[in-house]
Amino acid sequence: MGTRTDFHSRGIGICPRWVMHVDFDAFFASVEQARNPALRGRPVIVGNGVIASCSYEARRSGLYNGMPLSRAARLCPSVVILDGSYPTYRALAERIFSFCRDVSPNVETFLDEAYVELTGTERLNGEAFAVGRALQGRVRRETGLPVTVGIGRSRMIAKMAGKRAKPDGLGVVESGAEAETIAPLPIRDLPGVGHAYGAVLEKLQVRTIGDLRALSAPALRKLFGVHGDILFRRCRGEDTAVIEEKEIPRSISRETSFHRDTSDLLEIEGMLFYLSERAARTLRTLGLEARTVHVRIRYAGGGSEGMGRSLPRPTGLHGPILRGALDLLRRVYARREALHLVGVSLANISRRGPRQADLYDEEEAERGEALSRALDDVRDRFGFSSVVAGRSFDLVGKLDRNTHGFVLRTPSLTK
Repeated sequence: MGTRTDFHSRGIGICPRWVMHVDFDAFFASVEQARNPALRGRPVIVGNGVIASCSYEARRSGLYNGMPLSRAARLCPSVVILDGSYPTYRALAERIFSFCRDVSPNVETFLDEAYVELTGTERLNGEAFAVGRALQGRVRRETGLPVTVGIGRSRMIAKMAGKRAKPDGLGVVESGAEAETIAPLPIRDLPGVGHAYGAVLEKLQVRTIGDLRALSAPALRKLFGVHGDILFRRCRGEDTAVIEEKEIPRSISRETSFHRDTSDLLEIEGMLFYLSERAARTLRTLGLEARTVHVRIRYAGGGSEGMGRSLPRPTGLHGPILRGALDLLRRVYARREALHLVGVSLANISRRGPRQADLYDEEEAERGEALSRALDDVRDRFGFSSVVAGRSFDLVGKLDRNTHGFVLRTPSLTK
């Protein structure tokens, strides 16, 4: 069972709100180690082409999610490489989520983590630390898996508490101690400070979260726009985000005009690949799936065309969305004149639900999800443009890039 990591010694105290973050440590790899005792204590990675999950033993050799398997094998010759059993991972995740719902009806879940609202459950469950410790014990007893639990008065603080307690630990930040607790942490540990923002701040000698508090709200707003206001509050330990199911958008779209009108099919398909990739990532970030894809084009000489189609099943994966979008482009782009604009829209959106193994090849779908997650991990760490995939290679050399991706002429998005 995990151990308590107290950031302060005064106890958990009394707080009007407590949030618990539950993180499944090195989830896929941990499942494999739990299933096969011979793998325990050994470096294990799960993936196909790139690492989708790596054990903590593998991480000590410099391996990380999203790394090509060939490079991983060179860095760590003793590593055990497994394809993985994705239906098993999904079933175990759902089981742990059910444990969380036994604690509170207000649970927000992702692929391998959950936020649990503990406020108002004290009379039923007891104090927050005891709830976290009991949940860890239940997960270990009934699944054999380690989880790290973080507890704090907000989503952000709970997750940061857990991160400092990894792996298999229990971290608590007591009410009123948030600002002083996170102050000495590296600036990139603050949610919302990714690779790009971190680089800007480090050039200004802002290396810790405490350093960031020296910058005024107007200074941060000048650097990062409205996001600067968010960082101003977060570096002081302030976070008011609630745990709840988010409103489902009616559609998610991405479109742009070309820098120069073009009839180059490779460039057009490359742009459609990139736009659909961004739209699919937004779906996954929000925990959603779409059943309908729509492609729109505008000719340089005037006139627009558009067409939509239903996908075989709801998905948040780029592969099925791209296949549908390319099929629509071939149908709608009939005049073979130069195009001024191309766009993709996803609709008929629903919350991501459990897989229906009798309806389609769950194993293939879960492999696609693992690959998407690995790419998301790399891009979260190094910026979206750190990975240029598939047909979007045809845009390299034609468009400028920054950390956030290709620089589009007139990007337009809705959510």
